[in-house]
Formats: sequence, C-alpha cells, structure tokens
Amino acid sequence: MKTFLPLLAALAALAGSAPARTSNGNDFALSFSAAADAAVRRALLDEARDRPHFFRYLQVMEIGPADADAGGGALRITAFEPSSLMDVVFTVALPNSLALLKADPPTMVGDALAVTGVVTDADKEKNVIRLGQTIVRHKDRLSPKVGKELLCEVHPGTAFYSYTAGNRPVSLSYRDRDLIRFKEQIVAAKGPDGWVEFLEAELARRAKDRRAAALPMPLAPPVMTASSSLA
Repeated sequence: MKTFLPLLAALAALAGSAPARTSNGNDFALSFSAAADAAVRRALLDEARDRPHFFRYLQVMEIGPADADAGGGALRITAFEPSSLMDVVFTVALPNSLALLKADPPTMVGDALAVTGVVTDADKEKNVIRLGQTIVRHKDRLSPKVGKELLCEVHPGTAFYSYTAGNRPVSLSYRDRDLIRFKEQIVAAKGPDGWVEFLEAELARRAKDRRAAALPMPLAPPVMTASSSLA
C-alpha cells in the first residue's frame, strides 16, 4: 500500500493544478449588467468567480502605478467594457504583460486591450467588475468589426453558463439565460441535483417548442374536381 501513496499524491497534485476553462468575459459582463434582479446577478457571479475570463475591446480609462504590494512596476488599469457599459478594474504585474503595455506605441488612456483575468467580484450598483490575476493578451481595437457582434448575440445557442455541482454537468445557452433566476429557490428546495433536473426538463421542453415552431405548415390536400379526376 505504501508503494502507491506517492503516486496517488502526484496524481492529486496534477488534478488540482489543471487550468480552469477560460470563459468569455464580454458575455459575462453583458449578462450580469442585463440581469433582471439581484438573485440572477448573484448566481452569475457565483459561477464566474475565481474563473479566468477573456475580455476584448476594453478601452483604457485610467492607467497608473498599482499599490506597492502588487510589486515594482505593476500598473492598475480601469477599462470600459462596451457591451455592458461597465468598468473592468485589474492590475498588471507580470513582466511579459507589462512589456506589451510599454511596447511602442505605449498603451495610453483611450487605447484598447484584450486581457485574461480571474473574476473576483462584480457590483451592479458601482458598475464595476474586478479581476485578480490578469494577463494582457494583445493590444486591441475598440469595438467588433462592422457587422460583427459578440459571440452570444451572433449565436444565441452559445453556452455561457455551466453547472457542475450536481450529479451530472448541465449548460445553459445565452438565449435560455432567464432560467438562472430560479436557481436559488430550486437549490434550496431540492438541492444541486434538483437544479440539474429542472434545467434538463425545461431545456428539453423549450427545444421541443423550438423544433415545432420551425416546422413548415403542412400543405392542404389537393381539392379534387371533375376535371382533375378525368385528367
């Protein structure tokens, strides 16, 4: 038995260090800002918190030295996210990201960035999303190309919410995001598995309704007349 203990410890370490799946930050910001009530926003934030999100089109509104405990040379940035009209606040401390910000021409107020950061908090009243560890991916443009929108708007079936605390994983698409408002009530009454069962049943019902709505209307049978019957 002792022989297997180091192996088990190594496997556990590897599992624990596996990177989390990166989510779409613009989609999260839009969904959070447009949420119908505080319960939906809490559910969205609970799912997003401590997970990396990729944000594009962030317009720099403020850029300056970060707090001393962030490390020498670290920069604190407040940026504007266009789909939600919310501010995204983060600190850049990694050398490669700092070098990218300082590369000619250096990033200034009004420029745009694409970043990956871990969501730590979001506040509708203060209109702000806060990120923890943040990597600058590239200097960006201020908005999508003409004719292009955010992924969730172009493809309403794109998954933006995943729930893995139940007995099996389940995902919601952007067009079904309204179901999240029931999460707290159902989890409190029936637990995580009840939430999974509710989502599966409701998504199946909606899929059936959408398929029925997409079916063409049946053609009326031809009317037989004396002339057509003799043709």
